[in-house]
Amino acid sequence: MQRLGMPVSDDTILRQLKRDAVVAQRNSELRVVGIDDWSWRRATSYGTIMVDLERRSVVDILDDRSVESAAKWLRDRPSIEAVSRDRCGLYAQATREGAPQAQQVADRFHLVQNLRSAIEEQMSHSGRATGRAILPENANVDAAAHRRRARLAHRQSRQEIFDMLHALRQDGLSYSEIAGRTGYGRRSVTK
Repeated sequence: MQRLGMPVSDDTILRQLKRDAVVAQRNSELRVVGIDDWSWRRATSYGTIMVDLERRSVVDILDDRSVESAAKWLRDRPSIEAVSRDRCGLYAQATREGAPQAQQVADRFHLVQNLRSAIEEQMSHSGRATGRAILPENANVDAAAHRRRARLAHRQSRQEIFDMLHALRQDGLSYSEIAGRTGYGRRSVTK
């Protein structure tokens, strides 16, 4: 991984996050926290990241993904009023145990994911999955005709450009001169 164009190891990034988290934790009381898991090693070991959503900064990184450690962390911070989390039941349980006063909300990613699933389900019920057209037949015909006309116009335009470039070359101009006159790149003119 690179940071500011310089190579940086994963361990260095974690150390920096933890250092920043300690400073952020000392400076303020937490009210709105985001909690999520992340992978230390792909699909083998996971940790938990705690984020102060008001200040948009990492507050802590826990070494595991367990109800006990997350609940203990939340219990140590009674000022927490809201916890944003994914749909995982593990963090719901941890919040109920560690911060029962906090309101639990879904994070933005999972709200959008839920919306996408609902739209897909609705689309399948509306006939898309059964092969029936959602738009009326005349709208499909109009769209196909429009696409055909647009393709033909594009093809004609490219042919006109080709003919013009070819004529300039026939007049004895070099590729660089043609590129300078037309504004096309030299490579494009050459091709």
